[in-house]
Amino acid sequence: MLRFRVDRGDKELADHLKNALRNASYLSADIQNEIIDICFDIILKQIVDRLNSARCFTVLADETTDIAGIEQFSLCAKYFDKTKMIMREDFLKFVPVSDVTGKGLTTTLLTTLEEIGIDMKYLRGQGYDGAASMSGQFNGVQTHIIKHYPLAHYIHCSSHSLNLAISDACSIQSIRSCTGTIQKVCAFFKYPKKNNVLSESIA
Repeated sequence: MLRFRVDRGDKELADHLKNALRNASYLSADIQNEIIDICFDIILKQIVDRLNSARCFTVLADETTDIAGIEQFSLCAKYFDKTKMIMREDFLKFVPVSDVTGKGLTTTLLTTLEEIGIDMKYLRGQGYDGAASMSGQFNGVQTHIIKHYPLAHYIHCSSHSLNLAISDACSIQSIRSCTGTIQKVCAFFKYPKKNNVLSESIA
């Protein structure tokens, strides 16, 4: 990516890469990760500030396993941005989890939100998928959250609802054939030469 920036005409970066001292190039994996972490902290603080100023937000969460086999909790927040007068849905962070029970996930969720500086008294909604650990009315996350924050109403995540609807629709032969055809067309044009031909024909 740095070479790409240089090739695009970034003279200051080119000069830095050419003339910087070996102990001050900032190109090592450790330094790059540290820079990424600093950028993350700055962006997250801006999101949290906007969220707290909104005085009303919904937490969106989903638990999944990443490519390394680690259970992760993805956390997002939906709120009204008063400065731009628009609804926003911002990603907050991924959180590794060890306890995937409803109570364990609730503890992880609440602890994480408080640690990053979100004022939990403004929590007014929660959106998850239909899994028992998340939406269960006895031991699901939504039940445990409501015990702490009674105004945080649970709504089944619309994206998950759409996914379930599409999954059911794929059992219909005509829809399954249509989605299969679209997939093959996309696979056909993913190769550069074929993509170039498509671009020329559109132009």
